[in-house]
This record gives sequence, structure tokens and C-alpha cells, in this order.
Amino acid sequence: MNIGEALSLLKKEKSRLSRMITLRKDNVFIEVGKKSEFNPLELSEKINKKIEDIRSLKIKIQNTNLSAKLIGDDISLAEAIIKVNDLRSKIGDLNKLFEKKRDSWFSDRDKKEVVSQIDESIIEDEIEILENEKSKLDNMIQMTNWKTNLSDQ
Repeated sequence: MNIGEALSLLKKEKSRLSRMITLRKDNVFIEVGKKSEFNPLELSEKINKKIEDIRSLKIKIQNTNLSAKLIGDDISLAEAIIKVNDLRSKIGDLNKLFEKKRDSWFSDRDKKEVVSQIDESIIEDEIEILENEKSKLDNMIQMTNWKTNLSDQ
């Protein structure tokens, strides 16, 4: 199994876990004299097993991310994932720079005229460069995910 398949399996297993938790919750109380279709105690055991399986899969993915090199670069897959998240944060921060400041403490007549100290076009250019870098890195991560086998550890 490669990392991409493991990530897909992880998503499915988390969804199954969520459904099992909901099913258990829905079957905790029953009408007097009725029998429940599902035993909440048995569901709890299955939920605990599913949590262990998910944890084990996450650890295998993390170990693989730490040991695998990014295709097309000399950094680990784990570092590339951190780097792409850093790029997303930086892009988000830059996008917020020119949002209008909402100041509820003063009325419109008390507001003073303000001017930007940074040229918005320079920031837009920087965002475009960062978006391109993020896209390339995202693509390299995806390629690595689908070509790297999952660690057994």
C-alpha cells in the first residue's frame, strides 16, 4: 500500500468511526420493553478497536513521511508537508493585509483618513509567487504519496 492509498483508507476509517459513535449514541437509550438492534457495549469495543487501528495507520503514515524523500527535492515528505502548511499560512496572512479594518469604537464621522504603507500590487505579486510555489510543492507531495510505499513500522 502506498501513502496515497493509506491516506484514503484513513479518511474512510475515520468516517466509519464517526458513524459507529453515532450509532452507539443512538442506541444508549431504548423504550421500555423493546430490544435494541445494537448493543452499545459491543459497539464501544468495536469503536475502541477502530481507534487503535486508526492510530496505528497514522503512525505508519507519519513514520513514512519522516523517512521518505520528496520526489524532485532533497527534503523529507514530512518537511514538505510542514513547508506547504507554512506557505498556506503566509498566503492567508498576506490576503488579510488589505481587508478593511472594522472599528466599532468610533463612528464614521470620527474616522481619520488613512493610507497604506505597502503597495498592494507588491503584495499581490508576492501572493502569486507563493501560490505557485505552494502548487508545485503540493504536486510533488501528491506524486510522492502515490509512489512511496507505506512503512511497516
